[in-house]
Amino acid sequence: MSHKTPEKYLMLAGASLVAMSWAVPAAVAQEDTEAQRTLGTVLVTTQKTEESIQDVPIAVSAFDEEALDKLQLSGGPDLVKSIPNVNFTKGNFTSYNFRIRGIGVDAVSTSADAGVGVHQNDVPLTSNSLFEAEFYDVERIEVLRGPQGTLYGRNATGGVFNLITAKPVLEEFQADAKLTYGNYNTVKAKGMVNVPLGDSAALRFAGSMLQRDGYVDNVTTGNDVDDRDLYSIRASFAWEPTDRLRTFLSYEHFEEDDSRIRSGKQYCAKDPNKTSYAGIPITAIDQLITSQGCVEAKLDDPASLGGVNTAGTLAGLYGFLSGTVGGIDPLTGNAINIDANTSGIIPDLRKIESYFDPTYEGQQDLFTWKAEFDLTDSLVMTYLGSYNENEVISQEDYNEYAADVPFNTSASPFVALAASIDPALPAGFTALYPLLFPGGNIADPQLGLFNAPVAADISGGYSEQTTHELRLQSDFDGPFNFNLGAISVDFETNQDPKLQESYYVFFNTSTAFNQLLNAALGAPLFPLEDPANAGNTPIENLDGVSRQYFRSITPYKLKSFAVFGEGYYDMTDDLQLTVGLRYTSDDKEAGRIPTFLSESIVDIPDPLAYAPVPGASNDEGGDGTYNATFEEVTGRIGFDWSPDLNWSDDSLFYAFYSRGYKGGGINPPQPAGSPDSFPQFFDPEFINSYEIGTKNTFANGGLQLNATAFMYDYEGYQITQIINRTSANFNVDAEINGFEIEGIWNPTSTLVLNANLGLLDAQVKDTYGIDVLDRTNGRADLIVLKSAANASNCVVSAQGYATVLGAIQAGALDPGSTLGLCTGDLEGAEALFGLGGVTVSYTDSDGVAQTATAFEPFEGDAKNLDGNNLPGTPDTTLSFGAEYTWESLGDSAWNMRLRGDYYYQADAFSRVWNTGRDELDSWDNINLSILFDNPESGLQFEIFGKNIADDDVITGAYLTDDSSGLFSNVFLNEPALYGVSVSKSW
Repeated sequence: MSHKTPEKYLMLAGASLVAMSWAVPAAVAQEDTEAQRTLGTVLVTTQKTEESIQDVPIAVSAFDEEALDKLQLSGGPDLVKSIPNVNFTKGNFTSYNFRIRGIGVDAVSTSADAGVGVHQNDVPLTSNSLFEAEFYDVERIEVLRGPQGTLYGRNATGGVFNLITAKPVLEEFQADAKLTYGNYNTVKAKGMVNVPLGDSAALRFAGSMLQRDGYVDNVTTGNDVDDRDLYSIRASFAWEPTDRLRTFLSYEHFEEDDSRIRSGKQYCAKDPNKTSYAGIPITAIDQLITSQGCVEAKLDDPASLGGVNTAGTLAGLYGFLSGTVGGIDPLTGNAINIDANTSGIIPDLRKIESYFDPTYEGQQDLFTWKAEFDLTDSLVMTYLGSYNENEVISQEDYNEYAADVPFNTSASPFVALAASIDPALPAGFTALYPLLFPGGNIADPQLGLFNAPVAADISGGYSEQTTHELRLQSDFDGPFNFNLGAISVDFETNQDPKLQESYYVFFNTSTAFNQLLNAALGAPLFPLEDPANAGNTPIENLDGVSRQYFRSITPYKLKSFAVFGEGYYDMTDDLQLTVGLRYTSDDKEAGRIPTFLSESIVDIPDPLAYAPVPGASNDEGGDGTYNATFEEVTGRIGFDWSPDLNWSDDSLFYAFYSRGYKGGGINPPQPAGSPDSFPQFFDPEFINSYEIGTKNTFANGGLQLNATAFMYDYEGYQITQIINRTSANFNVDAEINGFEIEGIWNPTSTLVLNANLGLLDAQVKDTYGIDVLDRTNGRADLIVLKSAANASNCVVSAQGYATVLGAIQAGALDPGSTLGLCTGDLEGAEALFGLGGVTVSYTDSDGVAQTATAFEPFEGDAKNLDGNNLPGTPDTTLSFGAEYTWESLGDSAWNMRLRGDYYYQADAFSRVWNTGRDELDSWDNINLSILFDNPESGLQFEIFGKNIADDDVITGAYLTDDSSGLFSNVFLNEPALYGVSVSKSW
C-alpha cells in the first residue's frame, strides 16, 4: 500500500466553491490551452482516506489556504459567504452558532452538544476558539453538510467543520511571511518556517497576529471599543522512522486580550407604565407592576429605539425596595421617576452608551498527537489523541445606556414594599438611607460609585478535554473495504470553580438593598465585598460568593464513548454500496448549585455547595448532582454510482439515508426559591435524513457542477427560552427540505467564474409555545403583570384584574393589592368579589386546553408554532465570484489578478415565534481584491476591500427574560475593511 504525504499534493480550490489554480503551471499551460483550462480539485479526507472532492459522495466544501486568501475568508464567520445553506452569528454568552442547513446549537446549557461538530486535525473540540482566531498555515478546511457520525468522533446532526493545519514537510526547507495594514489601524502578520531534520523528521513553526482599533464608539467613555489584540502560535513535529510508521505532534496556543463586545446593540420598544385600566385609576404603587419593560416591535421600527422601561426589570424592583428609585407626583398621585432611561437608544449601530468599556480575555492550549502504522500493505492502524484547555472571560455593561434619572437623595415612598419581608424594614430603610447613600450615591463593590442605575455582566468559563481515538482502515484489492473506529471524550468545565466560571449580573440597586438589609438587621447576613476596593471592571473586586449579584454556575462533566465504522462494497465497477453504523454512550453530570441573589448566609451558608433535592433519586439531584445517560445506535446506508457518460468527463451520483443523533442534556440551575420552574432535563435530537446528489466535470475539466437535494425529518430540535433568569431548553419537531447547487467554470485560460445557491425550507412541526413577548396571545380578556416577588411576568384574567382595581378604588382593598396577583395571593377569593365561577380558557405549552379562575395566575396562552421557521434559516443563500488574471505584465515576471465576490442571504428569524421582533433582514456583501504576483521571486502585493458597501448587518438576536425587561441583544457583522498586504515565500 503506497502512502503519500498530504503536504506534497498541490491543494487547489474546492470544487464546491472555486478552483482558482490550474492543474499545470502557467508556463507549460500556455503551450496547451486545453490543459490550462483543466480545473484542479482538492484532496479531502472526509471519509478518512485521501480522495478527490469530486469522488466523495458527500456534500462537502473544501478550501486550501490559497482559496481562503483569494476569497478573503479570514476566519470562521466568513465561511458563510462561500458555502450554501450555512449561517453564522455570535451568541449571548461568549458563544457562537454555526448552522448548516438550519441546524446549529440553539440550546443554552453547558451540557448541550453542538449540532455542527468543530474539529481541528480530526480532533473534536467541545470548547474552542476557532471562530475567534484567524486562519493561518492551513492545509485545508473541510465543511461537510448533513448528519455525520459513522466517520467522525462525535455525533453531528448538522455537519462538520474540520480545520486541517499544514503539516511538517520532510527533506525540504520552506518559509513564508505576510504583513497586512488596513483601516482601523489594522496590523496583521502571519508566517511559517518548515525545517527538515534529516530525511525522516521535520519541524514546522507558524504564527498569526492581529491588532486593530475598535469598530464601535462608546460615547460615554469617549473610547473606541470592539478592538482586537490576539495572536496564535503553533509548533508541529513529524517523524517517519520507518516506511510503515508515521507520527505527528502539535502544540497550539491562542491568546486574546482586548475590548471585543459580545452584543453589538440593544433594542426595545418601551412599554410605559399604566395609570388606568378599563377606565379605572391605578394607584401609584399598583402602577409599578404594569410594565413588561419592552413590547413587540420590529428591530427596524423607530419604536425599538425607545429603550427598556427600567420599572419593568429586576433592577427596577430592587430600586423600589431600596427606595432609590421613583416617587409620587403630589398633584396627580401617579408614580414618577420610575424609568431611568428616558432618552432612548442611539440609532447608530456602531455607537453604544456604556459606563465602562468591555473587556475580553481568551486563551486556548491544544496538544495533538497522532501515529499511523501499516499493519500490512492493506491495513492501517491510526491513533489520535488530544488535550485541550480553553479559558474565556468577557465583561460588559449590561444595559448599554446611560441613565438620565438619578437616584433619590432620600428614600422614596415605594420603600414600603420592603414590608413584605419585614414590617419594620420600611422605617429602618428610610432612616438609614441618607447615611448610607449621601446625595443618592451608591458605592458598589464591582461597579464603583454612581448616583444612577448601573449594571454589568460577566460571562466566562474554563474547560479541559482529553480525547483518544483509534481507527483501522483497509485498502484491499477486492470489492470490500472498511473503516472502523472508537473514541473516548472526557470533558469538564466549571470544576474549581474559578471566578470567571459563571455568568454574573451586577446592578447597584441590588447592592443598595443588601446594604440597607445588613444595616437594618444589625448583622452582615448578606455579605458584600468592600466597596472601597472597587476597580475599573467588576472582576477586580469579586469574591464570587457575595449576595448582591446574580450568579449562575453549572459544574459539568461529560464522558462519551463511541464505536463507529463504515463498510464499502463494490457491487460493480461503477456502483458502490456504503453501510455505516455507530453506537454512542454519553454520560453527563451537572452539579446542582442554585442561582443566588440576595440570599442570606442563614439560608445558604455556602452558595457554591452542591444542593441536594430532598426526596429525589441521586440521578435527579438527590446527591446534589443531576446525571443523565444517553445511548443510541445510528447509521447510514446508500449508493454511489460513477458511470461513463458521453455528455460528461466524470459524473458521480449518490443517494443516502442517514439516522443522526445528538444527546439530550441538563438545564442550567434554577433559583433556590423556585427550583421547579421548568423540567431539569431536555431530550435528545434525532434526524432522519434523505439526500441525493451529483458531482460532474465537463469541458475537458473546465467546468464542474454539483447539486444536492435533501429532506430532514427532525425530532426534538433543542431550543432555549429564558425563564426566571435561567435558560430553559426544550424540544420541538421540525421538517427541513433544501437544495444546493455549486458550480465553477474556467471558460478561458485566465478567467474563472464560480457560483453557489442554497434553498432551504425549515419549519417547526406540531409544537406549541408561550411567547414571553406576547403572553396573552393578543387577547383582550387577558393581561400581563409583573411579579413584585422576582420581576417575572404572569397572566391573569382582565376581568379579575379590573375587579381588584375597582375594589382598591372603593376602599375594599388596600393600594398595592394587585402586587399579589402574580403570586396567587387572591386566588380562591373570587366569590367574595362576585367572580365565583368566572374563568378564562387558555392553551398551555403542551397544546392542552386549560382554564383559570379570575384571580389565578398562569404563564400565558400558548401559540401554535406549526409551520413557523426555525431560527437562523434564511430560505436563500447565493454567492457569485469572478476572477481574471493578466499574465506576464509588460513581458515581466509579474501577473495581476482581479477578483470580486458577491454574497446574498435572505430574511430569517431569531426565534421560533417568528414575530416582528424576531425578523432578521436580508443582507448582502461585496469583496474586491487586486493581486500582483511574481512566482519567480515568491513576492505578492495585494489591495483588498471587504464589505465595500459598508453595510451594517444584524446577523442574530437574543431575547432576554422578563426580569431584564425583554430587550433584545443583537449581533453585528464587520464594517467595511480595506488595506494592503505584502507576502513572500521561500
